[in-house]
Amino acid sequence: MPVLLDHRPLVLIQGLTDESTIGEVLKWAGTRLPEGRILVKIQLGERVLEGAALTEARGEPLGEGTLRLTSADRKELSLTMLGKLAALIDWLMPQHKDVAGMLERGQTQAALDRLKGILSAWQEIQAAYGNLVKMLELPLKELPVRELNGEAVLEEFCRQLGEIQTALHNRDFVLLADILQYEMDGAMANWMALLEATLGVVEPAGVE
Repeated sequence: MPVLLDHRPLVLIQGLTDESTIGEVLKWAGTRLPEGRILVKIQLGERVLEGAALTEARGEPLGEGTLRLTSADRKELSLTMLGKLAALIDWLMPQHKDVAGMLERGQTQAALDRLKGILSAWQEIQAAYGNLVKMLELPLKELPVRELNGEAVLEEFCRQLGEIQTALHNRDFVLLADILQYEMDGAMANWMALLEATLGVVEPAGVE
């Protein structure tokens, strides 16, 4: 099976054949990556392998198809992800108070529809940041964020989201409005501080 890394063919070392598993080949290919680069896309023939599909495919034999591997610079990718997360959080900043105002004016259904999109965006942010942490192999307990650490910031945010879900479940729209109006500003500030602390790991001050 041909194995391509960034469109260039890799010569399999002795011991790796078409009968070797995809997992074995990927482990070996990881040693061929230039320093600072990581695999960002794995394609077997016409099939893109990611998530559960990649987990299942790791035990499959290489076979005769073409395995295409695409890499990216870890630092550049991290900076891009941090920039996108910061922009999304900045966009979300006024949204919570807008929904709180709608609830206070009795525009309940419109507010709930708007809140659904906001919560979906937060899920995307959490998932994306989780992927970034894995990529950087970043120990959040050791990441100082204000008087907390990265893990504590995320735990506190999950607690706040839990309060929102409880208020929604109980249809307590007065409490829901209060949470959105008065508690989310602190959560947003903590998130921006978390991203800033993470940026300091990706690109330490004074390092070119």
